[in-house]
Amino acid sequence: MTDGTLRIRPMRDDPADYGLMSRWLSDERVLEWVYGRDQRFSPERAAAKWGPRARGDDPVRPCIITHEGQPAGYMQYYPIAESPADYGLDSANGIIGVDMFIGEPDLWDRGLGSGALRTLVAYLYTQVGVQGVVIDPRLTNARAIRAYEKADFQKVKMLHRHEFHEGAWQDNWLMVHQREK
Repeated sequence: MTDGTLRIRPMRDDPADYGLMSRWLSDERVLEWVYGRDQRFSPERAAAKWGPRARGDDPVRPCIITHEGQPAGYMQYYPIAESPADYGLDSANGIIGVDMFIGEPDLWDRGLGSGALRTLVAYLYTQVGVQGVVIDPRLTNARAIRAYEKADFQKVKMLHRHEFHEGAWQDNWLMVHQREK
């Protein structure tokens, strides 16, 4: 999946990709928004978490975002059909969940997140045939919410006590992108 200088590639079952995840998820600036500053990832912990996904042994599809040929961040997508209640939905057939982060703080606020999300959504509609895409940022993550809105996601409902982050339950927005008919 490509959009100009932005590319999304599948994560590889490779120490280099786990090393990227470990580096990004050991940076307190990133961890503040992803997993929490109390959840650092060693390369071994990253391999244990993302290895099954990278090998295709898990329904979550992990991807690396690159910008101008350099690794910039991570995104993953997965069917939510088995857990629609987690998102406050009655049914989730044809709906894909997405999680993402830009792991290089020097690249924040440059439109990479919204660009990567638009690229992934287009791929999911045209190549996978999904009907809708959801993402669930914490209410306090204004940067992510702006990026997702720029990618045409709409806030649908608040998910109370949806995510455990840094020792406390957090509220999140359910944001939805619906396929145009």
